[in-house]
Parts: sequence; structure tokens; C-alpha cells
Amino acid sequence: MNLNIMQWFDPSILIFMGMSLVLNGLVAYLWHKKFYQKLGLKSYQAIQRIHLKETPRLGGLIFALSLIAYVMYCPNNESIQLLKIILISLIPIMIVGLKEDLFHNVKPAIRLFSLLFVGWLFRAQFTGPLPNMADIPLIGKLLALQGGVSFFYILSMVAVANGMNLIDGVNGLCAAVALSILGALLFLSYKTIDVMMLSTIFSVILILIPFLIFNYPYGKIFLGDLGAYSLGLIISMLTIIFFGRHPEISPWGAVLILIYPAMEIVFSLFRRLIKGVPIYHADTAHLHLKLFHLFRPQPHYKKIANALVTPALFGLWLFPLLATTWVYQKPLFILISIVLFLLIYAALYAIVPKVKTIKIKLKK
Repeated sequence: MNLNIMQWFDPSILIFMGMSLVLNGLVAYLWHKKFYQKLGLKSYQAIQRIHLKETPRLGGLIFALSLIAYVMYCPNNESIQLLKIILISLIPIMIVGLKEDLFHNVKPAIRLFSLLFVGWLFRAQFTGPLPNMADIPLIGKLLALQGGVSFFYILSMVAVANGMNLIDGVNGLCAAVALSILGALLFLSYKTIDVMMLSTIFSVILILIPFLIFNYPYGKIFLGDLGAYSLGLIISMLTIIFFGRHPEISPWGAVLILIYPAMEIVFSLFRRLIKGVPIYHADTAHLHLKLFHLFRPQPHYKKIANALVTPALFGLWLFPLLATTWVYQKPLFILISIVLFLLIYAALYAIVPKVKTIKIKLKK
């Protein structure tokens, strides 16, 4: 295997990486100067809020604009065509997400509908092969039903997108999870000599990195709903596309790669159903929030409690990337890795005590 980096690396992406860096810095600075008040925008208030200062939730908008500008600038090729399909599919959640990030008044049902619409748009546009899931128990039977294929993949994309949105708000966590997943896909693309996927995934990674610079450790900007949902959908789509192109790799590998955001949403749904509360009801019982409220009361950690959560959870968000590099050719080991992740997550959740939630007061 001898891949020349210039086969899959487009130097022009650095221009748009720089654009993303400048825009993230500019928005963070303007919010620090209370510019949002001049626009008549309200402060973000939610039970799961854990940042002290009013923070712009526009990192996702900047990420999307930078990616769109890159696609418009570049000559048409297979990678750009794929990014166009993804970006066109994301239009509904971009509109709805931006409204939520600016005005905080979009109902959960509208957000869910827009996510389902995104999934439908992607299925309507993408004509390439899909992962072969026929041999997986229960899922195989679902796929055999009329409309079962579309239903399964749309539902999967919505689940991962919601899982990513749950963890946005903790400094660095959402971006770290995304980069870990994209890193796993990049590794597999390299191993399978898939130049198109290498180019596409690496472009997304480079445009996301500037956001992380301002998001961690100080939380100067967040992805917001537009960013977290879009990023979750992008990594879902790329995972579906990659495993459809490479049936030689077990589709359980896709489950392993996406397991953290998927676990977040599934575990949250079960927890709320058990408690008898609406599934869309926000709470502070997520693992990352439990860790924050564990760190926060301690004098030494009070000011850096938010920034401590991401490194404290590195074993979870880095697990799929590390495991994939070892077990991607061995379906049995992939399954063992999935079970191991579930056990680690459950053990961590049980070990971390639920302490009294501290109401975060906004600093003026």
C-alpha cells in the first residue's frame, strides 16, 4: 500500500480552515463584548446549562459556512459531490438549528421532524451501496420489510445526531467525540485505500479543528443545535457511506464507531421511560453532567470543572478509535469491544455519584 498524500489532501482546504479560525475568534470576541445584547438576543437558559458566562452557540454555523464555502470553491470531483449531497440534506436542520441557537424557542417536535426530514433527503439523494445488515438479528428482519431500509438508517442518523446534541455544552466533548469517530473512519479509509473517503473525512476534520481551539478548554464558543445535530448527521452519513463501500468490513464496526453518541441517547431514553417523564424532558442525569456537578463543589476544581469533564471521559470517547485500529478485521473482537464499551459506560455511570445539582448563575 503506497498512498501519496496529495492524492487525498487538497491544500486549498487550509484557506477555509483559516476562515473557520478567524470567524470562531471573531464571534467569541463579539460575544465577550456583549454584542448579542445589541442584536436583541436573549441569554440561553436551560436546566442542563453548565457554563458561567453567556457563550455564543454559533460554532456550528461557522463550521457549516466554512464547509459550504470550501465545496463551492473546489472543482467538482467525487469527494465534493459527496459533500454536496450531505450539505443539501442538512438544510432543514441548519434552518431550525440556527433559529434555536439564536432565539431558543424551537419545540422538540419541530427539531425531531427536521432531523427525520434530513434523513429522508439523504436517502433520496444517495444512490450508492448501503452496509449489509441482513445477518444482524432483528435488524435483518426490519430491513426485509417494505421501507425497512430507509426507516432503519433514518432512525440511526436521528439517534446519533441527538446523542451528539446531548453532549454539546461540555467544553471539548462533542468535538472530541466527532474527531474520534472521524479518526476511526479516516484510519479505515486509509487501510482500504479509499481515496474519496480519505479526502472527504480529512476535509471535515480540518474545518472542525479551529472550533475546538476556541471551545476547549475555556468554552469561548459552542456548536449549538445547528452544529451538534449537523455534526452527528455528518458522521452518521459518512459511516453509512463507508461501510456500504466496504462490505469486507463487518457492519458491527459501524456500531462500534458510533457507540458513544448512540449510547448517550438510548440510555437517556430508557432512563426517562423508567422515571415516567417525557422523553424530550431535559435533565441533569447524563454522565457528563454528573461528573461536572461532582467536580464543581470542590474548591480546587470550581473554575475548571467544565474543562475537566472531557479528559475525565477520554476512555469513552477515545475507545471506538483505539478499538477500531485493533479489531476492524475481526468481527468477533468487534462484538467483544462493543460489549466492553457498554460495561465501561455502565460501570462509570454507577460509580459516579449523583450529587446535588448546583444552579449555574449567569455572569453579567
